[in-house]
Amino acid sequence: MVRSPKRLWAVVAPWLVALMGLAGPSVAADAGIGLSAEIESIGGEDWAAEGIALAARSSRSGSLSLDVRLARLRLPEGQGEVTDLRLQCADVAWADGRWRCEQGRLTAAASPVGAQEAVWSGHWHRDGSLALEISAFQVAAGSLDLTMRYDTTAWRADLGLSRLDVAPVVELLSPGAIPNDWETRGRLSGRVTVQGRSGVSRAEAQWVVDRLSFAAPDGTQAAEDLIVRVDLNASARSTAWSFDAILRWPSGVLYSEPLFLDAGTVPVTLNADGRYAPGRQRLELDAWTLGFGQAFKVSGAGRFDTANAVILESTVAAHADDAGPVYDLLLQPFLIGTAADDLAVTGSVGAVLHLDEDGVEQAGLTLNGVAMVDRRERFALHPTDGSVAWQRRPAGSDSRLDTQGVTLLGIRSGPFTARGAFVADRVSLSSPVVVPLLTGEVALDRFELTGALVHGQTPRWTASASVRGVSLDEMTRELDWPPFSGTLSATLDDMSYVDRIFSVGGGLRLSAFDGEIRVDDLTIQDPLGSVPVLDASATLRGLNLEALTHTFRFGRIEGRLDGDVNDLQLVAWEPDRFDLHLYTPAGDRSRRRISQRAVENLTELGSGVPAGLSSSFLSLFEEFGYDAIDVRIALRGDVAEIDGLAREDGGYYLVRGRGLPRIDVIGRNRRVAWKDLLDRLRQIQVEGARIE
Repeated sequence: MVRSPKRLWAVVAPWLVALMGLAGPSVAADAGIGLSAEIESIGGEDWAAEGIALAARSSRSGSLSLDVRLARLRLPEGQGEVTDLRLQCADVAWADGRWRCEQGRLTAAASPVGAQEAVWSGHWHRDGSLALEISAFQVAAGSLDLTMRYDTTAWRADLGLSRLDVAPVVELLSPGAIPNDWETRGRLSGRVTVQGRSGVSRAEAQWVVDRLSFAAPDGTQAAEDLIVRVDLNASARSTAWSFDAILRWPSGVLYSEPLFLDAGTVPVTLNADGRYAPGRQRLELDAWTLGFGQAFKVSGAGRFDTANAVILESTVAAHADDAGPVYDLLLQPFLIGTAADDLAVTGSVGAVLHLDEDGVEQAGLTLNGVAMVDRRERFALHPTDGSVAWQRRPAGSDSRLDTQGVTLLGIRSGPFTARGAFVADRVSLSSPVVVPLLTGEVALDRFELTGALVHGQTPRWTASASVRGVSLDEMTRELDWPPFSGTLSATLDDMSYVDRIFSVGGGLRLSAFDGEIRVDDLTIQDPLGSVPVLDASATLRGLNLEALTHTFRFGRIEGRLDGDVNDLQLVAWEPDRFDLHLYTPAGDRSRRRISQRAVENLTELGSGVPAGLSSSFLSLFEEFGYDAIDVRIALRGDVAEIDGLAREDGGYYLVRGRGLPRIDVIGRNRRVAWKDLLDRLRQIQVEGARIE
C-alpha cells in the first residue's frame, strides 16, 4: 500500500517518465506515437484510489497530449469520495528540460462539494519535480485555488478560499455541528499552506469569516454580522505538532443564553500556543489568553486528554482592573431574577483556578477596593479588600476580608473584618464577625455553609447571631418609623437557609420596653426576592405600657401588657393574615391608669367613632383607672375582625374600667376593612391628633 504523497508519486512517476520519454525531442518528428498504462488501485491507511488510467500521445510539433483518469478516490477521515476524476491537457510542450501545460481541464462527476470543472496548469521536470495549479474550483457558492509543488526533497500545497458559504463548509468538515433548522449565513475566505518531505511537517492558515449570522428557532442562540479572523502556524516535531494561533473577533454581536456580547464595544481576542500529539491524543497548552478589550482578560496553561475530553491539569487566571464590566458581561445575565441582578460594581478583582482530573483542586479570589451597590437601594457592600482561598483537601488556608461596611435597608454599618476557612464542601468562620451598628453591634457568632461548592448538592447554611446595644432611637429614625427609645438586644439561634427558605430554629429573643419579645417558627421564603413570604408567631411578655404608648404617641397608659401573635404571614412585607391578642397579664400588680387621649384612641380604633370626651364632664379628668385591657384582631386578607372581653349586651370591652369615675371602652363593630383599620392606626400615631 502507498502511504504518503511521496510514495504515491514513486508509483506514478515511472509511468509518466515512460509516456513523456517516448514523446521526447528525439522522436518529435514521429507523429502518432502514444502510450497508455493502468493501475488497478493504490492507497493508504485512510485513503484509496481505484481505476487509474494514464495516456499520452505525441504530435509532429513535439507537443504531447495527456489524459489521467481516476475512477474513484476515497478521501481520508470520512470526508467522502470523488468519482470519475479526469485531468487533461491537449498541448503539453517541451522546453528547458521540462514538460509544461499552460491550460488544462479538470473534471469530476461527483465529489463531497459537488461536480467540478476547473482549469489547471503545471509542469514536470525530468528530475522528477513537478508543479500543479488548479483555479476556480466551485465549492459552497465560492471558489478554491490549489497550487502544488513537488521535487525529490520536499513538497508544498497552497489552498486559497474565496467567499465560501459557511454552513456547507462546516457540515463537510463536522457533520451535524450546525442543526438543520438554524438559519445560518456567512462567507469564509483565506489561505492554507501545507508542506513537508515524506509527510506533512508544517502548516499555516489564515481564515476570515465575514458577516456570520445564525439563529436558533428557540431564540437561545443567535449572532449578527460577526467578523472572525483566525491565524494558525504549526510544525511537526518528532511525534507531536507545535503550534501557535490567534483568533480575533473585532465586530458583530453574539447571544448565547443568557450572555450577550457586542464585539464592537468589547473586541475579543484569543491567543494560544502549545503542542498536540495525535498518536497519544494529548494537547498541551503552554499559554493561552482570552481578552475582552481593555475590560479584563483570562489566561492559563494545561494538559488535556482529547480522546476522552478530560482535563489532566490546568491553571486559569483572570484579572480586571475594573470589576464593573466583569459583572455586566459575565455575571449579571446569570443573576436576573435574584437580588443581585441590578448592581453597580467598582474596584479591581483577580481569580485563579487549578484543576486536575477530578475537577477544581484549588481556587483563589482577591479583591481590591471592590464595592457593590444595589441600584434599587436595598443593600450595598462598601469598599472591600482581601483574599479568599479554597482547596479540595482538608488543609485549607485562612481567608480574610476587610470592608468599610455594608448598608441594608438604608442603615449603614461601620467597618469590620471577616475571617473564615474554605475547605472541600465546607465554609465556616474562624472567629465571630462583629459589625458596628447604630452605637451597638451585631455579631455573627457562628456560620457554616455546606453544599454550595459541590455540583448536584443543595446549598445549606446554619448560623447563630446576636444584637447588643443597638440604638432603637437611631434605627427608627433611619427607617422612618415611629421613634422608639432605648436599645435593642437580641439573640438568633440556629438560623438556617435551605432551598431559598430562611428560618430561625432557636427563635428570636428581643429585650424591649422593659419586657421580652420572642419570635418563634420564623421562616422567610425567598427573602431577597421580589415577593418574599414571612411566617412566624410571637409572644410579648411584661411590656411597659407607659414606654410603649409614649413611643407611639398613643396617649399614656400605665401598667403591663402581654400579647400573642399567631399564624402571622407577611407577603412582600405586607400583612396578609394574623391572630393578635393584647391583654393585661393575670396577676399584674402595677399601677393601671389610662389617659383621656388613650381612651379616645381606643374608642375610635374599636368603632371608628370618636369618643367625644372633650365635650362631656369627663374632660375634667386627665386619667382613669382600669381593670383590664383586651384587644383581639384577626386579619384574613382584606378583612379584619376586632374583639375583646365579652359583654352581655353583645358588645365587647377593649378596656374594662375600675374605680370612680369609671370609664369603659366598648366596641360593637366586629368587622372592618383592613385599609380602614390602618387609617385609624395611622391617625393614632400622629402626635397632636384632635378628637372632635
